[in-house]
Amino acid sequence: YYLHRAKIERDYAKDLQKLVDNCKHKNELGSLEKAWRDVKTDTARIAQTHDTAGADFDKLAQEMSSFTDEQKRQSKAAEDAVQKLHSNLKSSYSKFTSQEKTFHQKGETHDELLNSIKFMENTRNTVVPKELEKARVKESKAKDDLEKNENSYKNLHEEVTKSKAAYESEMTKMCELFQTLDEKRIDHTRDNLWKCTNLESRICVEQDEYAEKMRQNIEPCDIDGDIQLYIKYHKTGSEKPPNVAYKPCRGRALKVQVDKGDHLYSEVTLH
Repeated sequence: YYLHRAKIERDYAKDLQKLVDNCKHKNELGSLEKAWRDVKTDTARIAQTHDTAGADFDKLAQEMSSFTDEQKRQSKAAEDAVQKLHSNLKSSYSKFTSQEKTFHQKGETHDELLNSIKFMENTRNTVVPKELEKARVKESKAKDDLEKNENSYKNLHEEVTKSKAAYESEMTKMCELFQTLDEKRIDHTRDNLWKCTNLESRICVEQDEYAEKMRQNIEPCDIDGDIQLYIKYHKTGSEKPPNVAYKPCRGRALKVQVDKGDHLYSEVTLH
C-alpha cells in the first residue's frame, strides 16, 4: 500500500508541476494576471506537498519492510531450532521402535527356551542329558542377549523421552514467540496506519492553506481596473470615424458637413 501510494503521490506532483510549467496565460492583464501567477505559484507548492508526501510514504514502506524482515529472521531462527529438535526426535523414535521390536523378539525367544527346558525337566526320563544341557546353554546365551537388548531399549527410551521433552519445550517457546511477534506486528501496523492518517491530514491541511491563499489572491481582482488597463494597451483611438459621404454621379456635388477631428474608416487600423 505504502509503495503504491508513494508512486501515486510522486506522479501527481509531477503532473501538477507540468501543468504549472505549461500554463502561460499571456493574454491576461492587471489583477487577473497577478491572480493567475499566484494560483500557479500555490499550485507548484501543492505539487511540492504531494512530492514530500511521496517521500514520507516511502519511509513508512521502508519502516514496514525492515520490521517485517526482522520478524521473519526471528521466526526462521525459532523454526530452524524446532525443526532440528524434531528431526532428532524422529531419529530417536525410529531407533527406539526398532529396538523395541528386537527386544520383544528376544524376550519371546528366551521364553520359548525356558518353556522348552521346563518341558525337558518334566520329561527327564525320555530326554537325553546332553540335549538338556544344550538347551540350558542356549537359554543362558538368550538371557544375556535379552539383557543387553533390554539395556539398549531402556537407553533409547530415555533418549526418546529427553528428545520429546526438548522438542515440546522448544515448540512451546516458538509458539510463545509467534504470539509475541504477532502482537508486535499488529501494534506496529496500527502505529504505521496512524502515521499514514496523520500524513493524510497534513496533506489536506497544507493543500487547504494554499487554496485559501489562492482565494485571497483572487478576491481583490478589479474587473473595472482590468478593463481600463486593457483599453489602455489595446485602444484604437479616441475619435470616431467620419460619416460615410454620398458621392452623386454626373458631376453633381454634395456638400457634407464634416466634424472637426473626423477621419476616414480607411485610415483606422483595428487591432
